[in-house]
Amino acid sequence: MLGCGPNTPGHQTNLPDYNTPARSKGKRIKAQLTPGMEAAKKAHDTGHFREAIRLYNRELADEEAKHAPSWVQLSYLHSELGVTLVSSGQYNKALEHHRKSLVITLKQLGPEHPDVATRYNNIGLVHHLIGEYDKAQGNYQKSLAINLKQFGPEHSQVALSFNNIGGVHLQMGEYDKALERFQKALAIQLNQLGPKHHDVAQSFNNIGGVHLQMGEYDMALEQYQKTLAIFLEKLDPEHPRVATCYGNLALTYTAKKDLPKAKEHLGKAHVIFLKKLGPSHPKTKAIKAELDKLKE
Repeated sequence: MLGCGPNTPGHQTNLPDYNTPARSKGKRIKAQLTPGMEAAKKAHDTGHFREAIRLYNRELADEEAKHAPSWVQLSYLHSELGVTLVSSGQYNKALEHHRKSLVITLKQLGPEHPDVATRYNNIGLVHHLIGEYDKAQGNYQKSLAINLKQFGPEHSQVALSFNNIGGVHLQMGEYDKALERFQKALAIQLNQLGPKHHDVAQSFNNIGGVHLQMGEYDMALEQYQKTLAIFLEKLDPEHPRVATCYGNLALTYTAKKDLPKAKEHLGKAHVIFLKKLGPSHPKTKAIKAELDKLKE
């Protein structure tokens, strides 16, 4: 199954939204956003990943061509390009850019800066997506340790780390550990961000994934519907994250043997993925495979 976030390879029945890349929050070094960088961010946030990649690559080339490139700009551009490449399913290229961003940031800020935690998180994400769970967990734990030291236990970045660590437990079939981490994340997010924030939606989605794996289908549907409601309110109705929510609902309906509803939601997801991601993206292929199964 698909989750409301980046895709994970393999034969999982749920791909939850625990692995959203971290961006700068709190005590961070801020890049100077050029019009091109702002356009790239807008393209990414609206699901136009190929355009975002083109714009970020152009900005990166322009910065590198300067007589004295800014390390802040370079670190930011490598990081954001990595985030966007993950969204488009280009995991190896994403890992390359995230590692470059980490090297720059470590050299300039030292090993305990919040931006370093972000870089570790994003590297962990890519390892997670390609099924290298030990490497993913190692990077997530580094990120969590820095975030706890810098922000304390009730910060949204700590919640992000709990979600990511829980995601690895879920993929490894450690459902009790996964649920514990996801519920910790949700409690922090509700307190810090309120009930309609997209990070809260991600945690609802993740909890739904645990219930799905445990065969608790009605509880899974409840969590997925909460996720979808928030994303429909906060995002474009054709955003890929909305589509992946439809995918989770569809596959839960499949598990409940409610095939008409499953086909309806898979169809919605497939239309969006084809439009936004193209036919070769892993999520589009996964949804198409599920549709084909129902037609057999």
